[in-house]
Amino acid sequence: MKYLFVLTMMALIISSCDPVSDMEADIENLTSQTLTIQFISSDESLSKTLQILPNGIELFQEGFDIGSTFLEPSLVDYDSVVIKNQTEQILKVYKENDTGKNIYNIDDYWIASEPSKRFFDYKYIIESDDIE
Repeated sequence: MKYLFVLTMMALIISSCDPVSDMEADIENLTSQTLTIQFISSDESLSKTLQILPNGIELFQEGFDIGSTFLEPSLVDYDSVVIKNQTEQILKVYKENDTGKNIYNIDDYWIASEPSKRFFDYKYIIESDDIE
């Protein structure tokens, strides 16, 4: 009887837990040059820089949320995204309201997939046409 009570309580606790959702967002460089991508924020502690080799992929953002059934990358903390080459020459500057292919536009320009339940995978691809 004691074991039945313990098993019942454990089943109730487990079934009442919120599911966890995970997300990874990668940026892929399909150009022939090493790129430096700077995510610039007015709060310097939030700014970040990625360096991506030719035909390489780097993790931009990962995250998890308890109870969420959908996660996507967020760029709301960044005022702009600057892409530079190895000589520090600015090749492209993205701002949130720019038209055309824009890293801020998750729905249109990021490739999204859900390889497993509650795991969301995103990829943004930079091609030579994007930075010329």
